[in-house]
Amino acid sequence: MISTRATNSFDQMLVLGIKASMGETLSSDSEIEVLTDPDKIQETQVVMLTVASYVFRLLVMVYFSPNESTKTHFANINHVDPAAMTEQTFLDAIQECGNMCCGTLNRELARVFPHVGMSTPNIIERECVSYLGSLPGGYLKHFCAKNVAGQHFYFGVCVRDFADIDFEWAPAEEVVAAGEMEFF
Repeated sequence: MISTRATNSFDQMLVLGIKASMGETLSSDSEIEVLTDPDKIQETQVVMLTVASYVFRLLVMVYFSPNESTKTHFANINHVDPAAMTEQTFLDAIQECGNMCCGTLNRELARVFPHVGMSTPNIIERECVSYLGSLPGGYLKHFCAKNVAGQHFYFGVCVRDFADIDFEWAPAEEVVAAGEMEFF
C-alpha cells in the first residue's frame, strides 16, 4: 500500500522534475495541472524511464508526437535551428528531457530510500502504457504542462509497490553563501 503522504510526495517530485526538464519554456502564468482523463493525451510516443528500489518501481513517462511543433520546441530548448535538427537529434533531445525529469526524481528519492537506481530512456509507442491503469494496486497519475507558446506537454508517474510505502518529502533547502572571505 502506498500512503497518501507518499503519493503527494511522488507528485511534488514529478512536478519538480517537469520544471527542471522544461526550464524557462514553461508558461509562467500556468501551473502544472493534474490531468484527470489520461485518454485525452493524443501523443503517439512515450519516453519511459524507471527508478527502482527494493520496495517500489517508479515509471516516469514523457508523452510526445514527432511533429514540427514538438521538434521546434526541443530545438529551441537546445538552441538549435529546427531545420538543422535531424530525427536522431530530436529523439536525443526528447530523451534528455526525460532524463532530466526522471533524474530529479531519482536524486530526491535517494534522499529517502538508500538504494535506488535509474534506467536509461526508452522510446515506446503510446499504446504500450495504456495498460498501466488496469494493473492492481500501485499509483498512477498524469500531469499537463503548458509552454510559453501554448503547447501542452504530458507527463505521467506510475508506482508499483512491493511493500508498504509511507514517507513525507520536502525539497532540499538551497544553501546560500553568506559572503565568506577566501584567504590565499
